[in-house]
Amino acid sequence: MKEQLQQSKSWWQFIKSNFINGLFIIAFLLLIFNPNAKALVIKGLMQVGFFKPDIKNNEKDHETAADAVFANASGKTINLSSLKGKVVFLNFWATWCPPCIAEMPGINHLYKKFSNRSDVIFVMVDVDGNVVASEAFMKTHDYGLPLYIAPSGISSGLFTGTLPTTIIIDKTSKIVFSKTGAANYNTEQFAAFISKLAAE
Repeated sequence: MKEQLQQSKSWWQFIKSNFINGLFIIAFLLLIFNPNAKALVIKGLMQVGFFKPDIKNNEKDHETAADAVFANASGKTINLSSLKGKVVFLNFWATWCPPCIAEMPGINHLYKKFSNRSDVIFVMVDVDGNVVASEAFMKTHDYGLPLYIAPSGISSGLFTGTLPTTIIIDKTSKIVFSKTGAANYNTEQFAAFISKLAAE
């Protein structure tokens, strides 16, 4: 009887340890293969203070932004050079990119803070050029961000291929901030940075 109890106890310990291991394996596989799961983890890290955009370490000799043409869903185009005199928040992203998905709520909140101003422009460029998919993504998440594609390609001076990439261009068309990888742009410091650029 004692031997049976010991066997039963070890059997339950075996099941319990394998169940926990199985949960870890499932969580690991989700993080590898599911963009939304990855985005959720990154978003959680943003909420506890990770992925802050480093404004101070971006202060360097500012280069003039290369000109580029972007088109919205209706085919209307804008040139970066035509936005001189405005502050431009330029973001390159894709619907399948977990860090892009993770930072999108913060960008949307920042956009709402400046959406009634004509001197701050947001340009969200879907690098896949699939406006239908990106519009569906925005609609699903109730984001109001202005969408564009780059019909003529993107200069390497603006985008080197890493997603997401965010660039801030000041009123004189100089790049004053550049970041590859996800960041939480919905902070008081970053909003103050944009406001200061708009006031100059």
